[in-house]
Amino acid sequence: MTELSPTAQGIFWMFAQTVSMCGMMACVRQLSFEGFEGPQLVFFRAAAGLIFLAPWLIQTVCREPEILVPGEWRYLLLRGGIGLLGVLGWFIALTGLTISDVVAIQFTHPLFVVIGAAIVLGERVDARRWTALAIGFGGALIVIRPGVIPFEPLVLCVLISAVSNATVQLMTKYFSLRVRGSVMIFYMNAVMACGALFISWSSWVWPDWSHMIWILAMGALGTVAHIFLARGMTFADASILGPVDFLRLPIAAALGWVLFGEVSDIWVWLGATVILLAIIMISRRQAQDFLRNN
Repeated sequence: MTELSPTAQGIFWMFAQTVSMCGMMACVRQLSFEGFEGPQLVFFRAAAGLIFLAPWLIQTVCREPEILVPGEWRYLLLRGGIGLLGVLGWFIALTGLTISDVVAIQFTHPLFVVIGAAIVLGERVDARRWTALAIGFGGALIVIRPGVIPFEPLVLCVLISAVSNATVQLMTKYFSLRVRGSVMIFYMNAVMACGALFISWSSWVWPDWSHMIWILAMGALGTVAHIFLARGMTFADASILGPVDFLRLPIAAALGWVLFGEVSDIWVWLGATVILLAIIMISRRQAQDFLRNN
C-alpha cells in the first residue's frame, strides 16, 4: 500500500468501505429471510458498534469522563433519535425491497443535504444547483415510477432514511467543532441500541447458532465500513472519493443476484444514473465555489 500515491490509497479505502457497506446490506437481507424484523436488526448493528467502542469508553470514563456529558448532550440525543429513524427506514426497506432498489433510492441523500444546508444552515444555493436538484429528484421518480407501477410503501422508508441521514450529516457538521467525533458516535449507537431494543422487544426472535455468522458479519462489516471511510478521508479529499461510492449500485446488484437471485429492471439503473449525474453537477459546482473563495 505504501508504494501507492495518497489519492490511490484513498480510493482503495473508499472502495473497501463501499464493498463493506454492501456486504452489510446483504447480511440484513439474509437475516430478514430468517424471520428477523428491521428494528431487531438495527439493535444488532448498534450493539456491535457499542462493543467496538467499549475500550474507548472505559478509557474515557477513567481519564476524562466530563467529555461524555457535553453542553450539547440534548442535541446529541436528538441526533441519535433521528439517526435511529434513518437506520430503521433503511433496514425495514431491506426486508422487502431488493438491495439495488434500496441503494438507487438512497442516492437521493446528497440532494436532501443540499436542501437542508440551504434551509437550516443558510448556505447559498445558486440556480445551477437547484436545477441539479430538480434533475436528481426526476431520477428518483424514474426509479419509483408513481402511477406506472403499484405503490410500494417501503419506498417511503428509504426516502425517510435518506432525509434522516441528511439531517444527521448536517447536525454533525454543526457540532463537529464543539463535540468530539467519538462522543457523537457513542451517543448515536447508544440511542439506536436502546430505541431499537424497545421497539423490537415485543416481536423479538432469539437467534440460533446458524444466524450468528450473519449477525456477526453484519456488525463487523458495518463497523469496519466507518473505519475504512475515515481512513480514506485521511488520504484524499471527499470530492475525489465521493464518486467511488457510486459503485454501490453495481456491487449491490451483483450481491443481490448471486445471493438472492434478485434482478433490477432498466428503470432502476436509468433513474440511478440521472441521480448520480445530478450529484456530480452539484459536487463540481461546490468545488468551483471552493476554489474561487480560497
